[in-house]
Amino acid sequence: MTSGADTTAASEADSLTPVPRTRYMVDVERYRFGGTCDLHNPAFYPIPQDAVSRESYLRCIDEPNPSEIARNPNRGLDGPRAFMPVLVNYVQTGDPQWSDACIAMLKAFHGEMQRQVAERKWFWQFEHPAALIPLYRQYLIQGGAMEPDAEWFRAMWLCYCRNLHVWDSEPVEWRGGCHRSMPEGYAKGRAAAWYPDIPEAAHWKRYSELVFQDFWRARDVPQNDTGYMMGPLIILACGGDQWAGDDRVFIDPGMRRLWERLLVEVSPDGAINPYGPNGGWNSTADYRIAMLERVAAKTGDGRYRFAAHKLLNYLRYQSRDPNPDTHRLDGGNLWLLSLAWLFADDAVKPARPEAGSLWNQRVEAIRIPHTDKELTERLMGNADPRENFGHICCSWFMTDQMWPDKLVLRSGWDPGDFFALVELHPTSFPANPGGIMGLNRWGAPFTQTVTSKGASVENRLMVEDLGGTVQRRYHPDKLRIDEFWHLGTMPDIRSEVTYFKETPEATLARIRVSNMDGLPVRYEREFIFVKNRFLATRELVTFQESFKARVAPLWNTHNIGPQLGSHWANTFLHQPVAENGARSMKCPPVDLLVWFAPHPNCHLEVVDRLTDDPRAEACPNQVRYVWEGTPALGETLAFTQLYYPHPPYRARATSNNPNPGAKPAYADALQATTHASGITVIRDDPEASLLQLELEPGHLEWVAFNPGSIRLTLAGRGIREPLLYLDDK
Repeated sequence: MTSGADTTAASEADSLTPVPRTRYMVDVERYRFGGTCDLHNPAFYPIPQDAVSRESYLRCIDEPNPSEIARNPNRGLDGPRAFMPVLVNYVQTGDPQWSDACIAMLKAFHGEMQRQVAERKWFWQFEHPAALIPLYRQYLIQGGAMEPDAEWFRAMWLCYCRNLHVWDSEPVEWRGGCHRSMPEGYAKGRAAAWYPDIPEAAHWKRYSELVFQDFWRARDVPQNDTGYMMGPLIILACGGDQWAGDDRVFIDPGMRRLWERLLVEVSPDGAINPYGPNGGWNSTADYRIAMLERVAAKTGDGRYRFAAHKLLNYLRYQSRDPNPDTHRLDGGNLWLLSLAWLFADDAVKPARPEAGSLWNQRVEAIRIPHTDKELTERLMGNADPRENFGHICCSWFMTDQMWPDKLVLRSGWDPGDFFALVELHPTSFPANPGGIMGLNRWGAPFTQTVTSKGASVENRLMVEDLGGTVQRRYHPDKLRIDEFWHLGTMPDIRSEVTYFKETPEATLARIRVSNMDGLPVRYEREFIFVKNRFLATRELVTFQESFKARVAPLWNTHNIGPQLGSHWANTFLHQPVAENGARSMKCPPVDLLVWFAPHPNCHLEVVDRLTDDPRAEACPNQVRYVWEGTPALGETLAFTQLYYPHPPYRARATSNNPNPGAKPAYADALQATTHASGITVIRDDPEASLLQLELEPGHLEWVAFNPGSIRLTLAGRGIREPLLYLDDK
């Protein structure tokens, strides 16, 4: 390798195939760290690593001055959420000024309910009041600020339960373990328990029990996302013990799968990679803090506190306050951090979770006609015969089928560790089994999924039927609804993990997806996740019918360039996008090489996703390696990729004098190609793919994809392993 290598030479050495134009805009400060990723430099990696306790949450709550909040109790139906810092101050001090303010807020809440009912017959605010008002009651009674039979509270709560229409429409008393039905069932159950003399008591008690059993039967939630999923979970975290009369929702072995999901998806830096319908980058991380503190206190398991504290430190990093020691977080976090303070138990010491990779499972959720009472009776039982009662919330039903959920690829829990989150579940909207939902290193994300529902191909193989002639493979159960709410056209997608092996150096895994996107194809993806190094993957698609197809591995990103070759691209996210596209977040400057194994019949494309999908505003650009043709029946196509995080590199002028012939130069060929020139293909075909890597001068590594376990030679040794990583160190 020579110094002074330039991009032109690198591209010519790479291939004579035309290179697409770059799509990037970069601030010069991106290069201010001189090609290093130094976690010990707080300017590069400013994410706090402070110890967290209840006092930490209290500092966050006190920053916006709860006294100012308490001065205005007229917060409408948002009052219970806005006043949580005031409740915390009451629980902490016992001072009546705080309880008086909380009572004034709840009375104003009652007045606003009455006003809305007079104007529009009902209100729909279901999540926060249902979760939080029982906690106000609990703590106000414990502190002596109100009696259990306080008439003003009774009138307020019954007004809430009698006029709550969770869909802002006529039907009420929705069924299922969903984010609207769970709050309604919980709220009416509390009313029946507190006020057994009311006319609705017996009916509401039975309805509440039915909704709880709808959830308890599966002990899982239907939403596979970082948005809606928090609705049913926050109800359980705040009131599951009141609802069930014991701690089963926290300690039952069947619930471990659900709470563990909140833990293992946390990145080593304390971030949440969004997936499914979500609110953007780090979506609902604050919910997880509150819930993980609650589960830790109930179970005594310090791993949950460890993850909660990671999440809090990352939220502090993302604060708008430039002070690195800040505890002034966004106002929307305060109610959840208040819950964290109320729930946290400092006697439970944080414990580092297991450092290895894993894959987990979730119960299958399907969508079915929500007004079909015969179907409700058959699937859930005790269907309400009345027309506007007892519909299935969001049409979700949990079957008895278990499917893979996520592949969590983890180098460890230390700051900056390499991490990936891969979707495995086949029946979610959008359906992306095999797609990389998140990839992180040194505190930086390298991709971000769309924030909405419906089809979007997220960092997995794209297969398109160009002729429109293929008959889709639909699920035999014609009562299922697809992502467009069409009955009987749900693609029959199925997924499985066919290989998983964890070693100290790497995680090796393979998944198989049948009928991907409803097409007559079998899709397989192999992963070699080398810890704190790189991710190598191979995608194979086997055609079970012959049709004209466009096939492409792809990567969704913000910036593509400045280095770009005929089958590789430098990429990066300059700022992840949060709050449904309304806010840019902070991000250490780190780039990602996206490398596709060269193929004579493929070409690299750079795509503006916004041309076809306005939902892609959070991640609007795409690099893909495209193949088109008509595969024969049974033919398999293989596409190998490598993702390598690295510091940003730029070409510098060789002179400050004008010289039309001078070209800006990189330090060496590795920088000029963002390490693509260090990758050598030994073999790449459907049977096996072998790569030799010299991503750093003099350091050789090898990866092997060998699904048939045939005998191969790699690095001078015979191998038969289906997946293998070798390092010459």
